[in-house]
Amino acid sequence: MSKHESGVIKRILKEHFDGFWKMNERRFPETYRDDIKETVEKAIRCGTRDLGYSRYECVGCEGNPKPVFVCFTCKSRFCHKCGKKYTDDWSEKQQEMILDVPHHHLVFTIPRELRNVFFEDRKKLNKLSKQVAEVFQYHYQKRSKKRNLTVGVITVIHTFGRDLKFNPHIHPLVTEGALDNRNEWVSSEYIPYDFLRKSWQKVVLDLSQINGQ
Repeated sequence: MSKHESGVIKRILKEHFDGFWKMNERRFPETYRDDIKETVEKAIRCGTRDLGYSRYECVGCEGNPKPVFVCFTCKSRFCHKCGKKYTDDWSEKQQEMILDVPHHHLVFTIPRELRNVFFEDRKKLNKLSKQVAEVFQYHYQKRSKKRNLTVGVITVIHTFGRDLKFNPHIHPLVTEGALDNRNEWVSSEYIPYDFLRKSWQKVVLDLSQINGQ
């Protein structure tokens, strides 16, 4: 995203967020309202002196040049500038950790009728992501308990779809195989679809229960 485009988005937030928030605040779970408002306001003030700054000045230079002010960034993932840096840093870190083997990329979605459960309780999204990884690990454990296979899984949560409406889904990147207890690689290009479908259904339904009922 160019500097100009980033400025346009910040201007839109600055000019319209207050009005949007007054009309829509009650649509969001009460436990998250303060965090949402604070995150957007930080993004609006990103790169301004409102968030603080460092001052650089050469006291030994002739002519007493003007000091240079470097404003602090908001460090918010909602901010397009800071969020892109966060994503780039995360991607580089994953590339350093990932195994040099073939991988599967899949998408696990949630039925429209159950999405509101996760909208009201975002902590369940983290549990959802962890349990997706456990589904793959369980598959390999069943395949060979003696060899104690360990699969590599990276999961990413997306909370909206192309229309920008709340549509949580999980993107797992899974190795086509696993390491055994002797650190030997065991290839596996196929994981049964029925196993994944039924396991995912159970995960979603279990987490959709309110207060364990």
